[in-house]
Amino acid sequence: YHFQRTAQWMMPLENGSFSDEEKLFFQDPKNLTEAMNFEEYFNAVEIYSQALLNKDSIGANEIAFACKENLEKNIHNEELKKKLTPDHTPLCKRLIWSSDYYPAIQKPECTLVSKTIKKITNDGIELIDGNVIDLDVIVFATGFKVDQFLRPIKAFGIDGISLNEYWKEYPKAYLSIAIPKFPNLFLLNGPNGPVGNFSLIDIAEQQMNYILELIKIIKKRECHIDVKADVTETYESKRAAAAKKTVWYTGGCSSWYLNASGIPASWPWTYEDFKKAMSKPDINSFNII
Repeated sequence: YHFQRTAQWMMPLENGSFSDEEKLFFQDPKNLTEAMNFEEYFNAVEIYSQALLNKDSIGANEIAFACKENLEKNIHNEELKKKLTPDHTPLCKRLIWSSDYYPAIQKPECTLVSKTIKKITNDGIELIDGNVIDLDVIVFATGFKVDQFLRPIKAFGIDGISLNEYWKEYPKAYLSIAIPKFPNLFLLNGPNGPVGNFSLIDIAEQQMNYILELIKIIKKRECHIDVKADVTETYESKRAAAAKKTVWYTGGCSSWYLNASGIPASWPWTYEDFKKAMSKPDINSFNII
């Protein structure tokens, strides 16, 4: 049994394979670097960014077409197809990449359950209509706490302010890296970053270069650095306004992208905007003590 609360859009994912000769060839870092197709990655990032920022863009239409075509081609039972068809815009929720799920759910031994779960019983799961499905094992695929940055670590800043206190409304950080009144505390993939937009590794590498520039200043001046509170609030105000124009907000769904205030928590601009923001710290945005 697969218990589905909300149908998800799925993109087909074809995993390639490498021969033994290719694997041996790639053991040389130079060969591996030359073989990497960064142009393909950047093109994919551009399409993905378009789709996130504007649900009516060319990129959004391309992704929507691919998702719908994937569903139409691979699900043959009309009743099952109806259950698996989402009612929201693709990318409103985190996109699922899989070429295995559609074939698997159509196997004779598999059953899709889309009715609401009422409760877990001693013997299995009771549905809202009163039916009980007996089960031996239940595997949970829920419970991701997207806003629990640094928890359960307890961090305290200037004047004894705790990070939990500063984040009592929702987590926020300047460029997802720096927090007012928390000198010399810098985050990788922190709040409001483009983790759901681009490669997490790419993001962290660019943020690390930004942080290293701040560390150079700290070492040279033997100082403490924290981002200015007004700079952070101005940045967060602009970010929240831009986020309301993204598909996470306009796509007609509820997802972990939304914070406690119902505002998308992720980076709401392009990849090029992120690269520009990470190119060099604006020292005027920071207190240097």
